Amino acid sequence: MPFVDINQLKSVKVSKPFERELKIVMSPETHPDEVKDFTLLFSTLAPNGGCTDFHKHDASGELMVFISGIGKGWLDGVEHELRAGTAMYAPLGVEHKTMNTGDEPLVIVCVFVPPASADYIRAQMKAAEA
Repeated sequence: MPFVDINQLKSVKVSKPFERELKIVMSPETHPDEVKDFTLLFSTLAPNGGCTDFHKHDASGELMVFISGIGKGWLDGVEHELRAGTAMYAPLGVEHKTMNTGDEPLVIVCVFVPPASADYIRAQMKAAEA
């Protein structure tokens, strides 16, 4: 059974204006014998404006659970207040965005079902920097 210490994982940093740090925790690529049905990602949005762009996923739904910090989220054109203990689900093909509006990091646990490939996540990060 997979066990991961997230603090030991390497992260990928995305530059401003979409400033955030991403860690792929579990996926079919990282644990090919045990993980088949999901991808687990930690996303930490930088204080005071770190965000994603408006985007949608064509192959997976994304469940976001907000662990710490405050922010705003947009889901299919509707704005929501984000804080620790809230969750947001973007079904396959639904446009969404998250933004940190506070002075502390906004930490999000993201679960993609069916799994998003590591290559897909890396491509999305490169597209955000373009």
